[in-house]
Amino acid sequence: MTDGQSNASKKILAALKLFLLFLFIFAIPIYIGFFRRDLISQMDSIQEVTAFLDANKTLAVFVYLGLQVLQIIVSVLPGQVFQVAAGYYFGFFMGLVYSLIGAAIGTALTYFVARFLGSNSVNTLFGEERINKIVSMLNNHRAYNIVFLLYLIPGLPKDLVGYAAGISRINFKIFIVISIVGRTFGMSGSLLFGYLYAHGNYVMMGVVGGLAVLISILCILYRNKISDYMDRFYEKID
Repeated sequence: MTDGQSNASKKILAALKLFLLFLFIFAIPIYIGFFRRDLISQMDSIQEVTAFLDANKTLAVFVYLGLQVLQIIVSVLPGQVFQVAAGYYFGFFMGLVYSLIGAAIGTALTYFVARFLGSNSVNTLFGEERINKIVSMLNNHRAYNIVFLLYLIPGLPKDLVGYAAGISRINFKIFIVISIVGRTFGMSGSLLFGYLYAHGNYVMMGVVGGLAVLISILCILYRNKISDYMDRFYEKID
């Protein structure tokens, strides 16, 4: 390849990165905010989400997957409400399958988009200080423990983890598996809650809600012990 061809390829690649950067920063949020504001307003409750899925019954699975992926990529939609609604609409088991597939696709997209854009673009997109803080954790020898706990414990900030992972040294295959395993607990609780609500089992809903709060508190209190256990587990399989 000549120098001229190399420079042309670099310019095309740079232009493509700028386009993707614009798409993520402006285009998708602006489109949803101005042209599909109803999409956000229709996602405030279980009833509204299930009605939206029912209105698209023949494509309900793909609509739900799309919403789940979109929520992870641009974080403008309430993911937990989706999962409760999925348990109500699809049932617990199939709701869990669809939720995990959507989460895997969304997380993989954020990882590879960030890897393609590069650290400069990701820093511009989300702020250098915020991204570098997460990247430094993911480049740590306890990175897999950190990823697991971030996705396991409800309420911890995880929206940018996939993007930060894409520009870190963390292995993608291990990252995607741990992130999905970590998400499973919270997803299962939300889906079970929706499933019980669909069947009018309000007593069990209270039990599930109470157990979810209790387990979340225990995960926070014993996060260091969980991390130590995972360290020993990784040493055995390394």
